[in-house]
Amino acid sequence: MPEGPEVRRYADLVGAALTCERITTLTARTKAACAWLAEHGAELTGRRVEQVRSHGKNLYGLIEGGYYFYAHLMMWGRWEIAPAVPDPPADRRERARIVAGPSAALLLSAPVFEVGAGDPRVENAYLASLGPDVLPYPDAPSFDTPVFLQRLLAGERSAQTIGAVLLDQQVLAGVGNYLRAEILFQCRLDPWRLVGDLTGADLNCLCRVIPETARFAYENGGATVPDTTRARMRDDAALVYAPGREWGTRHYVFRRTNLPCLVCDDTIRQLRQLTRQDEDGEKERVIYFCPTCQATTVPVKKPRPRRPAPPPAEPAEETERAAADSDVAAEAGPEARHPNLRVEMAQNKP
Repeated sequence: MPEGPEVRRYADLVGAALTCERITTLTARTKAACAWLAEHGAELTGRRVEQVRSHGKNLYGLIEGGYYFYAHLMMWGRWEIAPAVPDPPADRRERARIVAGPSAALLLSAPVFEVGAGDPRVENAYLASLGPDVLPYPDAPSFDTPVFLQRLLAGERSAQTIGAVLLDQQVLAGVGNYLRAEILFQCRLDPWRLVGDLTGADLNCLCRVIPETARFAYENGGATVPDTTRARMRDDAALVYAPGREWGTRHYVFRRTNLPCLVCDDTIRQLRQLTRQDEDGEKERVIYFCPTCQATTVPVKKPRPRRPAPPPAEPAEETERAAADSDVAAEAGPEARHPNLRVEMAQNKP
């Protein structure tokens, strides 16, 4: 699922294409948006898009005259920009199309898109319930530490694990699985430590590392380690699954199971962690961690012996494989591959 840094880059993309442009057409396929557009769609024609912003994993646009659009990408959604054309080709993945000026912003494979009147930060109950954004805008106050701490330490959360609470968007907006793992590692925190057991030093570290890591990931394409560390992983085949591939050099612990820790050389591990328990049942997510650096106390099995790393694929072979994977993914569709696309919204319903 795209996290705060990825959604911010989408907001930048859509904003660069649409801001100050007048809307020619706005169409949608989601139920709520279709109902609103059927009654009020003509009111948007000719109005300028004033601003496009993100808050956590949510993207919204402000439209002249007090209107808005709102989207949540869930697991597989994304935005693309295309030239505005009279008769665009049909695309079954398309959920919304906003044509303004010479460009069209296309929302693909996302199940949540709304249009309405008013301020979306007020009108949309989910958006209004969110905690502080991990990526505050330059014209906004810095990361809202007091509100974050207030929500983190409130009531029943003190009895929950820090690994679970960091995924609660009402506490902190924009953290998903990769940011969670990287933040906890950089603060040397056991994901199973109860919030009520965190020390002042632990809380200070979280308040510093959360916005720093999110900002770094936003500015570096989702990577959370510095260039020097990435170079070290590129040069040492023992530190990555597949030498020669940039993807394996992006993080300290996330998706580095059974590889050496970059700090202490212990083996990075993964376990499923309970992150939510309500009337709908229990929800678990995989957490990645270093048992030594993070002083974890949960039992872990002996790590599996590593298989020899395969040689780097030839460019032609890599291209063919990527094309084949893309075809399979397109055939499956997001709903077939991930039937629980709405789990995060259910987790954080106000």
